[in-house]
Amino acid sequence: MNFMYTSIFSPLISVLICAYNSEKYIERSIRSVMNQTYKNLEIIIINDGSSDNTFNIIERLSREDSRIRVINNDKNIGLISSLNIGIDNFNGEYLARIDSDDFAKPQWIEKLFTFLDENKDVVLVGSYLEIFSEDENGSILSFDCKNGDIWRYPTDDCEIRERMFFHNPIAHPTVLIRAEIFTKKGFKYSLDYKYAEDYKLWLEISRVGKLANYPEALVYYRFHSEQVSSKNNLEQIKITKKIRREAINYYFNDLGVKQKVEEKMDFSLISKIQSELILMKSKSPMTVYFLYELWMSLDNITFKEIFIFTFRESGFFEFKLRIKLLKKFLNLKKYESII
Repeated sequence: MNFMYTSIFSPLISVLICAYNSEKYIERSIRSVMNQTYKNLEIIIINDGSSDNTFNIIERLSREDSRIRVINNDKNIGLISSLNIGIDNFNGEYLARIDSDDFAKPQWIEKLFTFLDENKDVVLVGSYLEIFSEDENGSILSFDCKNGDIWRYPTDDCEIRERMFFHNPIAHPTVLIRAEIFTKKGFKYSLDYKYAEDYKLWLEISRVGKLANYPEALVYYRFHSEQVSSKNNLEQIKITKKIRREAINYYFNDLGVKQKVEEKMDFSLISKIQSELILMKSKSPMTVYFLYELWMSLDNITFKEIFIFTFRESGFFEFKLRIKLLKKFLNLKKYESII
């Protein structure tokens, strides 16, 4: 599209930014939203009890742009609670999200809004990310990802749902979501899923509507040493595994399986799940893969159970998978479970 959206043509879109001690990066993030080609915006900035100059920067920018609304938390309450305050206070027909250390390309909102406007059955759309891994003087902050690298995500709903079983398929600081997801469906971020609250929310939203990713990098993702996501990696892995189990349980439940995948799986429980699947004659590639991962997640198995598996349970799998499972059972610590 070549024209700039104005309030004459367009619904109000709220953009939510939560900031905590972000004085180094917050101005660039906010200005990238102020400079969007889509102009009918409500820019909600939540200062989460910052102790540096973050609040003063936000206040100064709010005097430049009347679209900015500032919410100031008296004390630091954390990202999830701040996000939910934003959900309780936005007025737009859509809600967009960007982090205080990332910054958007000028047509971020315009392109995602146009996509949702043309795809009425999609309730949430994200985009690819472009990596920004240098500080302001050009020092490299990541050797794994270089400036200009593109993080691509699955674009259509079917692929996103499949990828949801294994990892987060949507970049949080890129999304545009229809307001009804919050105002009518009542969704919020869960405090029980710290460091993976977005992944959990996408899983729940996927139960009520279609998801998509726009096939272009519309937001710059900044690498820096103070990122929350890099400091809490072990906890994030734990929560991510929990979400994967929930996704698999949704899948099994939709098939009619009564047994539930638990954090600690034992031989008996997996055997019961497999028996239900056999009775249902459910042996799709996805079903086989999930069952394989359940067996691979075992951290305790007796020789008697290995014998039973070999002569009773292993027939569900092709020969190569049977051999891998038996090798796992004989060396339980060798394989790191994804669930």
